[in-house]
Amino acid sequence: MGFLFLDIESFVDPAQERSGLNPHYENSKVFGIAYNYYPLGAAPKAPQIKEPTFLFEWEIGSEKELLEKFYNILKEIYQKDSMLKVVGFNHLAYDLPYLFSRMTHHDIDSKQMLFDALFSFPRHIDLAQLGMAVSELTKKNEDFRCISQKAINAYYDIPIKEDSGKDLTSYYLREDYGKIKKYCTEEFTFELLYQSVLEQFLVQN
Repeated sequence: MGFLFLDIESFVDPAQERSGLNPHYENSKVFGIAYNYYPLGAAPKAPQIKEPTFLFEWEIGSEKELLEKFYNILKEIYQKDSMLKVVGFNHLAYDLPYLFSRMTHHDIDSKQMLFDALFSFPRHIDLAQLGMAVSELTKKNEDFRCISQKAINAYYDIPIKEDSGKDLTSYYLREDYGKIKKYCTEEFTFELLYQSVLEQFLVQN
Protein backbone atom coordinates (compact mmCIF):
# COMPACT_ATOMS: atom_id res chain seq x y z
CA MET A 1 0.00 0.00 0.00
CA GLY A 2 1.50 3.28 -1.12
CA PHE A 3 0.55 6.96 -1.14
CA LEU A 4 0.34 9.23 -4.17
CA PHE A 5 0.10 12.92 -3.24
CA LEU A 6 -1.26 14.87 -6.19
CA ASP A 7 -1.92 18.44 -7.33
CA ILE A 8 -2.66 20.02 -10.72
CA GLU A 9 -2.63 23.55 -12.08
CA SER A 10 -5.05 24.70 -14.76
CA PHE A 11 -5.15 27.72 -17.07
CA VAL A 12 -7.59 30.53 -16.25
CA ASP A 13 -8.52 32.23 -19.51
CA PRO A 14 -8.93 35.99 -18.77
CA ALA A 15 -11.99 35.98 -21.05
CA GLN A 16 -13.42 32.81 -19.49
CA GLU A 17 -12.56 32.73 -15.80
CA ARG A 18 -14.53 29.52 -15.25
CA SER A 19 -12.02 27.75 -17.48
CA GLY A 20 -9.75 27.30 -14.48
CA LEU A 21 -12.37 25.22 -12.68
CA ASN A 22 -14.44 23.91 -15.59
CA PRO A 23 -12.46 21.76 -18.04
CA HIS A 24 -14.97 22.15 -20.87
CA TYR A 25 -14.29 25.71 -21.97
CA GLU A 26 -12.48 26.37 -25.25
CA ASN A 27 -9.21 27.37 -23.58
CA SER A 28 -9.38 25.08 -20.55
CA LYS A 29 -6.23 23.07 -20.01
CA VAL A 30 -3.88 21.54 -17.48
CA PHE A 31 -0.42 23.06 -17.62
CA GLY A 32 1.14 21.56 -14.50
CA ILE A 33 1.02 18.38 -12.45
CA ALA A 34 2.91 17.82 -9.20
CA TYR A 35 3.05 14.44 -7.48
CA ASN A 36 4.92 12.39 -4.92
CA TYR A 37 4.67 8.63 -4.66
CA TYR A 38 5.73 6.81 -1.49
CA PRO A 39 5.74 2.98 -1.57
CA LEU A 40 5.14 2.80 2.18
CA GLY A 41 2.74 0.98 4.47
CA ALA A 42 2.00 4.21 6.34
CA ALA A 43 1.96 7.83 5.24
CA PRO A 44 5.42 9.46 5.19
CA LYS A 45 6.57 11.29 8.30
CA ALA A 46 8.58 14.51 8.22
CA PRO A 47 12.05 12.92 7.77
CA GLN A 48 10.75 10.86 4.83
CA ILE A 49 9.20 13.73 2.89
CA LYS A 50 10.90 14.46 -0.44
CA GLU A 51 10.59 17.12 -3.12
CA PRO A 52 7.66 16.51 -5.47
CA THR A 53 8.08 15.66 -9.13
CA PHE A 54 6.81 18.37 -11.48
CA LEU A 55 5.44 17.85 -14.99
CA PHE A 56 4.97 21.08 -16.96
CA GLU A 57 3.34 21.52 -20.34
CA TRP A 58 6.01 23.90 -21.65
CA GLU A 59 8.75 21.39 -20.88
CA ILE A 60 6.95 18.35 -22.29
CA GLY A 61 5.45 19.95 -25.39
CA SER A 62 1.65 20.08 -25.12
CA GLU A 63 -1.21 19.42 -22.76
CA LYS A 64 -1.90 16.09 -24.46
CA GLU A 65 1.70 14.93 -24.02
CA LEU A 66 1.64 16.10 -20.40
CA LEU A 67 -1.51 14.08 -19.67
CA GLU A 68 -0.21 11.03 -21.52
CA LYS A 69 2.99 11.10 -19.51
CA PHE A 70 1.18 11.32 -16.18
CA TYR A 71 -1.34 8.64 -17.15
CA ASN A 72 1.51 6.26 -18.02
CA ILE A 73 3.18 7.04 -14.68
CA LEU A 74 -0.10 6.31 -12.91
CA LYS A 75 -0.48 2.98 -14.69
CA GLU A 76 3.10 2.02 -13.77
CA ILE A 77 2.37 2.74 -10.12
CA TYR A 78 -0.76 0.57 -10.23
CA GLN A 79 1.23 -2.34 -11.64
CA LYS A 80 3.25 -2.53 -8.42
CA ASP A 81 0.71 -1.07 -5.96
CA SER A 82 -2.88 -2.26 -6.25
CA MET A 83 -3.73 -0.72 -2.85
CA LEU A 84 -2.71 2.81 -3.81
CA LYS A 85 -4.09 5.75 -1.84
CA VAL A 86 -4.40 9.08 -3.66
CA VAL A 87 -4.13 12.12 -1.40
CA GLY A 88 -4.85 15.73 -2.35
CA PHE A 89 -6.61 18.89 -1.27
CA ASN A 90 -10.08 19.07 -2.83
CA HIS A 91 -8.88 16.64 -5.48
CA LEU A 92 -12.20 14.77 -5.55
CA ALA A 93 -14.04 17.93 -6.59
CA TYR A 94 -11.36 19.57 -8.73
CA ASP A 95 -8.11 17.82 -9.69
CA LEU A 96 -9.46 14.41 -10.65
CA PRO A 97 -12.62 15.55 -12.50
CA TYR A 98 -10.50 18.11 -14.37
CA LEU A 99 -7.92 15.47 -15.31
CA PHE A 100 -10.62 13.03 -16.37
CA SER A 101 -12.29 15.58 -18.64
CA ARG A 102 -9.08 16.79 -20.24
CA MET A 103 -7.82 13.22 -20.74
CA THR A 104 -11.15 12.33 -22.34
CA HIS A 105 -10.91 15.43 -24.54
CA HIS A 106 -7.55 14.23 -25.88
CA ASP A 107 -8.59 10.55 -26.18
CA ILE A 108 -5.79 9.47 -23.84
CA ASP A 109 -7.72 6.23 -23.21
CA SER A 110 -11.30 5.00 -23.11
CA LYS A 111 -13.62 6.71 -20.62
CA GLN A 112 -14.00 3.41 -18.78
CA MET A 113 -10.25 3.00 -18.30
CA LEU A 114 -9.73 6.63 -17.33
CA PHE A 115 -12.54 6.54 -14.79
CA ASP A 116 -11.16 3.38 -13.21
CA ALA A 117 -7.62 4.78 -13.02
CA LEU A 118 -8.66 8.10 -11.48
CA PHE A 119 -11.67 7.15 -9.37
CA SER A 120 -12.39 3.45 -9.01
CA PHE A 121 -9.00 1.82 -8.43
CA PRO A 122 -7.38 4.09 -5.81
CA ARG A 123 -8.51 4.74 -2.26
CA HIS A 124 -8.98 8.48 -1.76
CA ILE A 125 -8.10 10.81 1.10
CA ASP A 126 -9.29 14.36 0.46
CA LEU A 127 -7.63 16.73 2.92
CA ALA A 128 -10.20 19.45 2.23
CA GLN A 129 -12.93 17.17 3.56
CA LEU A 130 -10.87 16.14 6.59
CA GLY A 131 -9.96 19.77 7.21
CA MET A 132 -13.61 20.66 7.71
CA ALA A 133 -13.81 18.18 10.56
CA VAL A 134 -11.07 19.85 12.59
CA SER A 135 -11.31 23.54 11.67
CA GLU A 136 -12.27 26.30 14.09
CA LEU A 137 -14.83 27.54 11.56
CA THR A 138 -16.67 24.22 11.77
CA LYS A 139 -16.51 24.22 15.57
CA LYS A 140 -17.77 27.80 15.78
CA ASN A 141 -20.76 27.22 13.51
CA GLU A 142 -21.44 23.65 14.68
CA ASP A 143 -21.67 22.60 11.05
CA PHE A 144 -19.15 21.46 8.46
CA ARG A 145 -17.77 24.53 6.68
CA CYS A 146 -15.54 24.54 3.61
CA ILE A 147 -11.97 25.54 4.35
CA SER A 148 -9.14 26.73 2.14
CA GLN A 149 -5.71 25.17 2.08
CA LYS A 150 -4.23 28.42 3.40
CA ALA A 151 -6.62 28.34 6.36
CA ILE A 152 -6.00 24.71 7.29
CA ASN A 153 -2.23 25.15 6.89
CA ALA A 154 -2.37 28.14 9.23
CA TYR A 155 -4.40 26.06 11.70
CA TYR A 156 -1.54 23.53 11.86
CA ASP A 157 1.27 26.12 11.56
CA ILE A 158 2.31 24.74 8.16
CA PRO A 159 3.96 27.17 5.70
CA ILE A 160 1.49 29.00 3.46
CA LYS A 161 1.89 29.77 -0.24
CA GLU A 162 2.14 33.47 -1.11
CA ASP A 163 0.32 33.69 -4.43
CA SER A 164 -3.05 32.41 -5.67
CA GLY A 165 -4.06 30.16 -8.54
CA LYS A 166 -5.06 33.18 -10.63
CA ASP A 167 -1.55 34.58 -10.33
CA LEU A 168 -0.27 31.50 -12.15
CA THR A 169 -2.09 32.43 -15.33
CA SER A 170 -0.36 35.82 -15.38
CA TYR A 171 2.99 34.08 -14.92
CA TYR A 172 2.09 31.54 -17.60
CA LEU A 173 1.18 34.21 -20.15
CA ARG A 174 4.45 36.04 -19.39
CA GLU A 175 6.35 32.74 -19.56
CA ASP A 176 7.63 33.38 -16.04
CA TYR A 177 7.90 29.67 -15.36
CA GLY A 178 10.21 30.06 -12.37
CA LYS A 179 7.44 31.75 -10.39
CA ILE A 180 5.02 28.97 -11.32
CA LYS A 181 7.40 26.31 -10.01
CA LYS A 182 7.95 28.35 -6.84
CA TYR A 183 4.20 28.51 -6.26
CA CYS A 184 3.75 24.78 -6.91
CA THR A 185 6.56 23.96 -4.50
CA GLU A 186 5.09 26.15 -1.76
CA GLU A 187 1.62 24.71 -2.28
CA PHE A 188 2.75 21.09 -2.05
CA THR A 189 2.52 20.66 1.71
CA PHE A 190 0.12 17.71 1.58
CA GLU A 191 2.35 15.23 3.39
CA LEU A 192 2.70 17.56 6.39
CA LEU A 193 -1.01 18.32 6.36
CA TYR A 194 -1.92 14.63 6.17
CA GLN A 195 0.24 13.85 9.21
CA SER A 196 -1.15 16.81 11.16
CA VAL A 197 -4.77 15.80 10.57
CA LEU A 198 -4.02 12.14 11.27
CA GLU A 199 -2.20 12.92 14.53
CA GLN A 200 -5.09 15.05 15.74
CA PHE A 201 -7.57 12.23 15.11
CA LEU A 202 -5.29 9.72 16.85
CA VAL A 203 -4.97 11.96 19.92
CA GLN A 204 -8.74 12.45 20.10
CA ASN A 205 -9.31 8.71 19.93
